[in-house]
Amino acid sequence: VLGSEIAEKFFAQQNPLGKKIRVKNTNLEVIGVLESKGAFLGDNQDRTVYVPLTTMASQIVGESSPYGTGVSFISIAAQDEDSIRAAKLQIENLLRLRHQIIGEDDFSVRTQKDVLEIVGTITSGLTVLLAAIAGISLLVGGIGVMNIMLVAVTERTKEIGLRKAIGAKSRDILWQFLIEATILSAAGGVIGTMVGITGIVIVGAVSPLTPTISLGAIVLAVGVSGAIGLSFGVFPAKAAAQLDPIVALRSV
Repeated sequence: VLGSEIAEKFFAQQNPLGKKIRVKNTNLEVIGVLESKGAFLGDNQDRTVYVPLTTMASQIVGESSPYGTGVSFISIAAQDEDSIRAAKLQIENLLRLRHQIIGEDDFSVRTQKDVLEIVGTITSGLTVLLAAIAGISLLVGGIGVMNIMLVAVTERTKEIGLRKAIGAKSRDILWQFLIEATILSAAGGVIGTMVGITGIVIVGAVSPLTPTISLGAIVLAVGVSGAIGLSFGVFPAKAAAQLDPIVALRSV
């Protein structure tokens, strides 16, 4: 039984049922193709080939191999959600009996709920860590934008004074520098997003992970970048707007 990606790779648009596929110098007949299930924790179920245990032991890995004489992982489906707990207890009791265990178990039985709780704990920790890193990065980036705009105000003092002298209002100067700061920061967000997407594509190409790119995340990243520029651009924009045109023209 082939995963959907394996079937697509070897048979393209053809119907693979009844055809042969070679695994470790052993010809196997395809009797089914799984629906796409996606990836979980780096394990892409669509790139999997399922064969009978006896065939695996005798023809593919060999009975002398430790993989040919034992099973390291078993996936079991319960009849319904209500019977999962009872099924878990039955499996644990059966394995203790088969393994003749008196003390500590030499196996572990986990339900999907257990796995999701573990993943949720890990994900929560990573989320907090990434949020802290992102917050620090945004703070540093915002300070950088503010410094750049302060330098721009200093270098363009004559321009600001001249504009005020010919009738520009303080709010016009304020909005000019706020817009410039926002565009500058948003442009940095776009460049950073492009670099991130490139990194994601590279990771997906060289690893079993199947990364996804969210349009919403891209829009949010660029939007937050622009908002940071707008927020940290207020101080230099106010400094530019409050310049006295006479003093500004004399300072050059």
